[in-house]
Amino acid sequence: MDKKTRDRALNLSIADGVLSAIMRSLCGGIFLTGFVLKILESDPGKIGILASLPLFANIVQLFGSYIIEKTGKNKMLCFISAGISRALWLFVLILPFKIFSPVSDYRIWFLVAIIGASSIFASLSSVGWLSWMSDLVPAESRGAYFGKRNMFTAFFGMIFVLLGGWFIKFWAEKYTEVNPYGFIILFAVGIIAGLSSLIFMFAIPEVETEEKEVNEEFSPQLFLMPLKDKNFCRLVIFASIWIFAVNIAGPYYAVYMINMLNIDFSALALFGTASTIATLIMMKIWGPITDKLGNKPVIIVSGVILIFVPFIWLVARAEAYNIPVVVAHILSGAFMAGATLSQFNILIKMSPQEGRSVYLALYAVMTGLIGALAPLAGGVLFGWIKNFSIAFFVFNINAYHLIFLFSSLLIAFSLIFAVRIYEEDSASPVSVVIQLKNDLNPQTGISGAMDFLIVRKEKSEKILRRLDRTSEELATKSEELVKKVLDGAEEITKKPLEKIKEFLKDDDE
Repeated sequence: MDKKTRDRALNLSIADGVLSAIMRSLCGGIFLTGFVLKILESDPGKIGILASLPLFANIVQLFGSYIIEKTGKNKMLCFISAGISRALWLFVLILPFKIFSPVSDYRIWFLVAIIGASSIFASLSSVGWLSWMSDLVPAESRGAYFGKRNMFTAFFGMIFVLLGGWFIKFWAEKYTEVNPYGFIILFAVGIIAGLSSLIFMFAIPEVETEEKEVNEEFSPQLFLMPLKDKNFCRLVIFASIWIFAVNIAGPYYAVYMINMLNIDFSALALFGTASTIATLIMMKIWGPITDKLGNKPVIIVSGVILIFVPFIWLVARAEAYNIPVVVAHILSGAFMAGATLSQFNILIKMSPQEGRSVYLALYAVMTGLIGALAPLAGGVLFGWIKNFSIAFFVFNINAYHLIFLFSSLLIAFSLIFAVRIYEEDSASPVSVVIQLKNDLNPQTGISGAMDFLIVRKEKSEKILRRLDRTSEELATKSEELVKKVLDGAEEITKKPLEKIKEFLKDDDE
């Protein structure tokens, strides 16, 4: 594929991503939560079930990867599956109508069935898209490109969350908050955007690859290949713990803001905007950093910051929540952007050209199943402790706070495994911190946000040379410090982690 064709394809992928992001923004998140709580009048526990469905659906990616390996038709699998997944959402639009009045108590289960089916086809589409984009995007610029693509999708997602939040508030004030038509209109706009994205997706050319021999019989060896790759298994174990940590609390932040802090949808949208703006700025910065310094150190630095975010929610109270909620959203948006981008990049980097779709599918299935259990576990945990409340100094800690803090503990635990992942030519976490500090410092140039325009070339080169020297000096100290922390953590968790440690033990070359 020539450069002109490839560049056009990458731009079409951004357009597809923007329209898909609009659908995700309007048909998920705070609006789906509000639809369940206000229109279907269901309990918060069902939010956890809905959140787990896309992750449970990842198991079908094994079937999708088999199709790709046998036929090579990753584009067609992606396109058809995405179309079916988005069209199924049309059935959600009729749930509030009188036709369902005799079975109103079961409408939530109809929604679960619809979203479950949609998630299955979305999962099939995902493995096709990952395999397709892995071939399309050059390896040396993946960080920069996906950072740019994510920046565009986050920006338009933010705009439509804001518009959606304003619209739902307007509708509730005019027709009461239990009038369903506001949500119906919102979902309809999202569905139209999602279906429109298929036009751009179809226009993206499929990368020409060598003809593959088609085997008539299924070979289980195809799916065992990634399990023999110990470094890949380390990544899967880290990512599984990480996604469990994020998803056990994730669905309950919106519920907490709606039920405990009494925040309306327009304010929720504004807080989401703060998070998205942070994501927009940081995506422009994280992309070049991952290309230059590696993905592993970005994962570690992002993870360390995200450990402390749940503690900020302890400060938020119904009568004074603006500052802590804004700070929590900004930090989450900024550093979850780095964690998400770097995990995506390192997965593609670890997946060989031959059998790549199998690697991607196994990763999605293993992390997806663990991640799917997380919101369910969160729901069970919340049911056990929903009446918990205790005063601790100036803080009133409730059941939501316990779930948030447990999530923080699990994120810290996951980083023990992240440092054991091997990535060729990756720098130390200290190098990322120094580079990040330099990028965000106006005196040395906000290189990510301003595209190096306000920094002279000579000054930039001098700064980068100084950064390299400083990074080398601090790298050894950083590794020693990390080793001491890990040794202490391993001593505490020695017995329960004995088998895992043996499995993760580096091979002697």
